[in-house]
Amino acid sequence: MTVAIMMILLGFGLVNYMRSLDKQKLYQIGATVESMLKDARSKAQNGFLGSDALGYCTQLQGVEVASTLVDGDVQVIGRLRCSDASTIVYETYAPELNNLAFDTQFQMTFLAKQGAAVLLGNSQVASGAATLTNQVGAVVFTLDQGGTINVSYE
Repeated sequence: MTVAIMMILLGFGLVNYMRSLDKQKLYQIGATVESMLKDARSKAQNGFLGSDALGYCTQLQGVEVASTLVDGDVQVIGRLRCSDASTIVYETYAPELNNLAFDTQFQMTFLAKQGAAVLLGNSQVASGAATLTNQVGAVVFTLDQGGTINVSYE
């Protein structure tokens, strides 16, 4: 009887431990996306035009970070928007975590001078939130056209 009770308790402990690991991984993914957004804002403010490895914009329109789905998996892409309507992808992040999804796809373009354009779904908004979730938690990215990025972990 004691061994059976110990096995049941061990089973619950193992499940909670696995959930904790998934939540930690989700939070790490959230921190990486937050870092990408802040890096894009910095690139726009500093007039980043590219590099020898990537290629160059002759004139920068903005620096964009966007979420997308590729084969059902979340990806986050950082790219330069050039004034000639071309784009240069400088970073692609494909997090590996089961059941990971955004409640709405987002695109935040930091403008070369100041401010940002925010798209949630297919609609331009002054401000709004995109939530990255899996079965154990959520990371909420609140974005606004002033270029502010707030992230909360739930």
